[in-house]
Amino acid sequence: MLNLDARTLLLVEAFVLFLVGGLMLLAGLQGRRDRPLIWMSAALLMGGVGFLLSLARSEPRWWAWAITGANMLLITGHACVWAGLRVFAEKRVRGPVLLAGAAVWFALCQWPWFMTADKVRMLCFSLIAIAYLVAAGREIWPERREDIGSVMPLLVILAGHGLFYSYRMAIHQVVPDASWLHWSDFTLTMLEGILFAISLSFGVLILVRGQAERRYRHAALHDALTRLPNRRALFEQGVASLERASREGRDMALLMCDLDWFKRINDEHGHEAGDRVLALFADVLRGRVRAGDLCARIGGEEFVVLVPDLGPLGTLELADRIRRALAGQSPPPIGRLSVSIGIACASADGYDLDRLLACADRALYEAKASGRDCVRRSDGLTASGRPSAPAVRTRATEAGADAGLAASLTES
Repeated sequence: MLNLDARTLLLVEAFVLFLVGGLMLLAGLQGRRDRPLIWMSAALLMGGVGFLLSLARSEPRWWAWAITGANMLLITGHACVWAGLRVFAEKRVRGPVLLAGAAVWFALCQWPWFMTADKVRMLCFSLIAIAYLVAAGREIWPERREDIGSVMPLLVILAGHGLFYSYRMAIHQVVPDASWLHWSDFTLTMLEGILFAISLSFGVLILVRGQAERRYRHAALHDALTRLPNRRALFEQGVASLERASREGRDMALLMCDLDWFKRINDEHGHEAGDRVLALFADVLRGRVRAGDLCARIGGEEFVVLVPDLGPLGTLELADRIRRALAGQSPPPIGRLSVSIGIACASADGYDLDRLLACADRALYEAKASGRDCVRRSDGLTASGRPSAPAVRTRATEAGADAGLAASLTES
């Protein structure tokens, strides 16, 4: 294998880089036009051109230009790997950093001694390439917390390529001087370059696919307007939380919140105003709950908060803080807003999510029947300073309430 023709290996390397880079470009231009894939395609295509240009080093009149231009392209290819992963991390690519490596190489090549010192050139090229590889790894290192399975393969590929450059730096400082085509590890270098190009492509595709899957799952489990988890997420996460709380003997409380007079807001001020109110209430919830609490919009103007370990009084206090926080909001031209809240506790009503929702729903309609803008628990405790109304157990019961109560309410 070590006796393979060096120029043939260069052509094979260039062909592989052009092939893989072209396929990467096609993949990047599909659908949403993934910019990280386009940057990786640029890295591979630049590398292919760089290896083709290296063939001109055997011609004395093109020797200096080939060394300068080919290595500038190869260095810029490494810089494009960094740029692609920076784009993946949703950061802006800095032009000066992108071109710095090639600029440093060009400046060094203007020094006659540098052009005749093969070992020094190898050392400088390797250090610049390793610097870009380290920078590229740092861009995706934080992503390992989100999806280590997608990030780790690419980190290993980058680390392996950097270690190979370190090996070459060490080897070329101890071997005798020789023409670059007759370096003892030339064949190994070409084969490693082919392996790196193919591995890099698959690693980036895995990374981008993992990100796309996370985004699709986030969209499937979140409400687009309020950015809160939706009903599906509530059942996926809530059932698991309740099962865990039941095993550990911990209490869980469920707050069902319904914005008062929301139909009137939509009718009088338009659906855009209604959407603003929903988003505002979502912000109120986010500002009042703890990091481990689950807030979800389950439909229309109904929201659910699932909270562990607060206890009955703590849950009532949380609900009243939410109610008072919304009452302090008066977005023009709507005016004062209010919310009614029903509470159910797993220790009293069971650790089944459907049952908790039903109990909290009954408490919510008790709050509605009590004049709205108040909090009720399924066992009849209050947290609004108003007297507790008789429990209204079902929607049908509320619909059939006596005419006197219906007349006291301007809208349902």
